[in-house]
Amino acid sequence: MGTAVQCDWTNSHLAAQLPAVVVSVEHRLLDPETPLSAAVDDGWDVLQHVVRHASRWGIAPARIAVFGESCGALISALAAIRAKKTGLHLQGQVLVNPAVDVTRTMLDYASVTEHADKNLAVPQLQLFQRLCVPPGTGPRALSPLYADNLDELAPALVVVPTHGPVADHGRRYTERLQAAGTPTRLTEYPGSGHAFLTMPGVDPQARAARAEILEFLRAALTT
Repeated sequence: MGTAVQCDWTNSHLAAQLPAVVVSVEHRLLDPETPLSAAVDDGWDVLQHVVRHASRWGIAPARIAVFGESCGALISALAAIRAKKTGLHLQGQVLVNPAVDVTRTMLDYASVTEHADKNLAVPQLQLFQRLCVPPGTGPRALSPLYADNLDELAPALVVVPTHGPVADHGRRYTERLQAAGTPTRLTEYPGSGHAFLTMPGVDPQARAARAEILEFLRAALTT
C-alpha cells in the first residue's frame, strides 16, 4: 500500500539477480478521487505496453511474470486473471501479503484481529477499503478472492508473513487457487509483519523471502 519508490530495494535486487528486465509500475495512488480500479488499470496498461514493445527491451513476450506486495499483490492478482481472459500468457505470479478481499468481509479475518498494529492498523485498512470501492462500485470485481474462475492461471507463489493483518487473505486465496487447479505454493514466514520484505535490516526473514522469490521467478522465466 505504498509507492514504487518504497519497493526499490526489492526491485533492484531482482533486476540484479534475474535474467530479466524488471519494470516497476508507479500506479496512481488511492485517494477520494482515485479508486482502486484506476490503479488496477494502470498495472494492466503497463503489462500490455511491455508485451507490445517487448523487442525494444529485448524481452521475450512469452516469458513474463507479475509480482506485487500488499495492494500491489492485489493488482498483480487481478492482472493475472485478466491476462487469462484476454489470452495473454504469463509464466508466473508472485503475491506478497496479498490483500485480495475488498468487500465488506475484508476485515472479518482472524489475522486482522490478531495482528493489526501501528504498521497497518484497522483504521488504515478501513480507509483503504473505503478508497478502493467508493459508493456505486462493485467490490467483488476488485477482489481476486471472489473471482469466478481461477483455473489455468499462471503458477503462483504466495508469500505470507504470519503477523501481517492480511495473512488470512493470502491463505484463503491460496486455497482457492489450488482448488481451481492453478499450481500454487504458499510460504509463511513466522513472526514477520506486513512490510517485512522491504525491511531487510529490521526483519532477517526478508532475505530468505527474497531468495525464495528469486528462485521461483528464475525457474518460471527460464522454463
